[in-house]
Amino acid sequence: MPIYIFLLENFKLNKNLKCVISVISFLFAANAGAQVTTKNNGVIAFDSNANGVPMISEIRILGTAVMKYDNVGAGFQMTARSSAGNAYNPTQAGDCRQHPSQVLSFSSNWSPSDLQLNAQNGVMFNVAPRDYAESTSCASVGGVVLPFQFEFGATLGDAVSLPKELMVLDLYYTRQQGAEIVQKGQSEAPVIFPMLNVMPYAYSSVDGSTIVPFNVVVNGAPTNDVRKWPIGPNQYTQGKLIMMCTLSQTNCIGLYSNKETINIFSRRAGAKYPLSMLALTIDSGGEIADFDRHHARKLLVVGTPSTIATVISQASSAISDWGDL
Repeated sequence: MPIYIFLLENFKLNKNLKCVISVISFLFAANAGAQVTTKNNGVIAFDSNANGVPMISEIRILGTAVMKYDNVGAGFQMTARSSAGNAYNPTQAGDCRQHPSQVLSFSSNWSPSDLQLNAQNGVMFNVAPRDYAESTSCASVGGVVLPFQFEFGATLGDAVSLPKELMVLDLYYTRQQGAEIVQKGQSEAPVIFPMLNVMPYAYSSVDGSTIVPFNVVVNGAPTNDVRKWPIGPNQYTQGKLIMMCTLSQTNCIGLYSNKETINIFSRRAGAKYPLSMLALTIDSGGEIADFDRHHARKLLVVGTPSTIATVISQASSAISDWGDL
């Protein structure tokens, strides 16, 4: 028997009805995003809400998994940071103790109103994020829910309005009373953790069309094989596109911004898998200091480098509104 039915049948209405309603509301809110949802346009497939964590938890390209659920801090999501850096780090999925963020709502059929995309190919997360708290209380209690509203919308292309080799990302940040000021150059919009053994090689592009290896010097020699990089340190570049590829470049996954910004690569040791990290910051600098709802539109793109360059060109022609961030 569902617990909310049990509660209704076992509480007398002449007792504390407000208490019953509050308990039921809490249970619905706590489980609003718990059901795993799958979207698939034939090229890209993704799952949401694995283990009750409000983020995109798995991505497959033509059936091959390139990102799987590893931990709350990985997956595919958005973050923010204040001038305190990692000491104040609201994170969509949850905290470093693996506590999920508070789900305000979850739409399993969503698409942006200005694009003619099928809502059956999209989702929208609406969360009050937890402080990731890695540098403060991770070893003890984890992170508290912070006074922000994060909205993460993801909609697949349909080969009509936009190519199937992309996912449109609509990310919204809203500060609330008591929230620290957001530093755009330290906030990830979005961040993704592909499996390193599937796509080990890093590439970047200043303009979204000319794609070159992104090298880090290891033992005196430059390499874009992220498996050879040191684990942990961030590697920064400026541009519009960052991506990971197979050795032969037959399959790649990338993040695209319509404007140049600070982009981040990293090699990470996941809880289950060796991981890479790719992140687009909101902007190269500046702050979100007001309480308005701010919108950033980005793309996730897949395919060969030439396919990705073509997809970006087509999307750039079709999309006029990239948000105000």
